[in-house]
Amino acid sequence: MMLQKLRSLFSSHPQPPLRWLNLAVLCLPVAVAATLVPWFGFTHGYDAVEWLWFLVLISFCEMSITAGYHRLWSHSAYKAHPLLRLAFALGGAFALQNNCLTWASDHRRHHLHADDNEKDPYSAGLGFWYAHFGWMLRDYPATREDLGNVKDLLKDPILVWQRRYYLPLLLAMNIGVPVLIGVVHHDIAGCLLLLGFLRLVLSQQFTYLINSAAHLWGKRTYDSNQTARDNWFIALFTYGEGYHNYHHTFAWDYRNGIRWYHYDPTKWLIKLMQWCRLASDLRQCSSYRIEMTRVAVQFRTALQHCEQLSEASRWRERLEGEYNQLVNSLEQWTEAQQAWYQAKSQAFSNELQHDIALIRHRYRQLKQDMQQKRAAWQQLLAHVGTVPLQSA
Repeated sequence: MMLQKLRSLFSSHPQPPLRWLNLAVLCLPVAVAATLVPWFGFTHGYDAVEWLWFLVLISFCEMSITAGYHRLWSHSAYKAHPLLRLAFALGGAFALQNNCLTWASDHRRHHLHADDNEKDPYSAGLGFWYAHFGWMLRDYPATREDLGNVKDLLKDPILVWQRRYYLPLLLAMNIGVPVLIGVVHHDIAGCLLLLGFLRLVLSQQFTYLINSAAHLWGKRTYDSNQTARDNWFIALFTYGEGYHNYHHTFAWDYRNGIRWYHYDPTKWLIKLMQWCRLASDLRQCSSYRIEMTRVAVQFRTALQHCEQLSEASRWRERLEGEYNQLVNSLEQWTEAQQAWYQAKSQAFSNELQHDIALIRHRYRQLKQDMQQKRAAWQQLLAHVGTVPLQSA
């Protein structure tokens, strides 16, 4: 099966013509990383300083894509200072994943036409290998450049500059930076192999996992009608981009991992940049909308599962009743939460203290009621045979 898919990628008929430049850029670094990098490691070795630089540079490349190309420019999830945008533009050239205008255009089409094999540039419906890198190897109609959907980004002079000088920038970053570090460190060959080739190959492959693996394995917590999935393991390699079902549902959120325990270094970087006044206007979805979306997906899934149970009508009626109660409780709690936050922001005068105490009491009561309704909902889902809420 795998061999057949690989042959289909390289066969000349009836596939579109090969993009030989893309093929060289994708395959030659892999060949060097698979042969010369380990050979040099066995014969000469890489020291701790070189490995430290490797971690720094691969993180710089990856987060230039995730925080810059992806969340900043493709989805306008926040605003960034020109210095930060310049750093991301250089890091994007370092990552060698095309100029940002082309990258963002492809990605916006991916979201607009997700899983449409004719229009999605890297549709997972065409298989893992196509979504991972096969879409770049041939002149497929869906992958032809069209910047009509990034007119807003054409107003950014940094992106226009990066596109105009992309070739010298990628050469300076991918060859010049490793060689410069090698000169200072007195090991040009080792730095070029480790910081140039291995760093490039791994950073590219990690990013490609978002298009392939994150659309094939994981949970569809927020939208069960699309292939994008949440997968914490993929998030470890993609700097937080593994929570992909959430991202496709709320693409404009600057976060992918919304819980405190979700591994999302990109989210932490953006927040840090906000504290440093290099980022602003961070956009995020409300907890109410997130919870309502999650519960609605569970409700639809549970209704479908009821059809396989005896006394299906009784289970459907119970599900509808519990669902409506939970939704109503969530709505009331959210309203009380907003009133409580607003009351806390006001000056504490003697006249307002009594009203504020009543608002706080009602907020806490409704929160307790909502938690009880949620627990009852989870128990019902367990009886029906679907996944409980907290493990979703």
